[in-house]
Amino acid sequence: MNEFVKEVKNLKKVSFHPNIISFFGISKEPSSNKYAMVLDFANQGNLREYLAIHFNNLQWSDKIQMALDIVCGLKCLHFKHMIHRDLHAKNILVNNNRLMIADFGASKQLSEATSNSTNSTNSTADGIGMIEYMEPQRFVFINHKKTKKSDIYGLGVLLWEISSGSPPFHGIPRPLLCTHIYHNNLRESPIEGTPWRYQQLYQECWDNDPNLRPDIEGVYDILTKL
Repeated sequence: MNEFVKEVKNLKKVSFHPNIISFFGISKEPSSNKYAMVLDFANQGNLREYLAIHFNNLQWSDKIQMALDIVCGLKCLHFKHMIHRDLHAKNILVNNNRLMIADFGASKQLSEATSNSTNSTNSTADGIGMIEYMEPQRFVFINHKKTKKSDIYGLGVLLWEISSGSPPFHGIPRPLLCTHIYHNNLRESPIEGTPWRYQQLYQECWDNDPNLRPDIEGVYDILTKL
């Protein structure tokens, strides 16, 4: 229940933004006494599902707008001194072609995130989470503290995914993926036809060195000029 309350509190701080899932209230299931959040409906599923269906019909102007939707939502989070900590394509929902950041179960205030364990509350069964979107330091340093630049790394992978229409590192076994990302600097290859500055932007976002990644304001400024 404590984690549920935290998620509600965090979401309420930012759900006014059009690119963050709207929060309407809480409902209680009488038979189980379990609580659930009442959220905005996403009539086109998550980003992974949306790209699988619509990618072939998307123009580059559409892809850049999709990227801007995510960036604007993340810009609001970072302005509120919050980090999401679990950005990936299944946590981006789509309603009437508008992208919204969702699932705040792992989100924290920046002060809380830098003083507590980095374990995600909604990690996958292997205990580490969606490793395709996780910065390399997370695979090696157990006490690595997530920051805004951790979100930026995941954002970079999302920008690549929007450009490709495909899941990142598809077909590579997850245990091998951790090793290749950290030790061999493995990243996805650019897709033919990708605007050069867009490609450069996501490569800057997923830089190994967090200090070399742009902040969200920098990402926004570049995307608005494309």
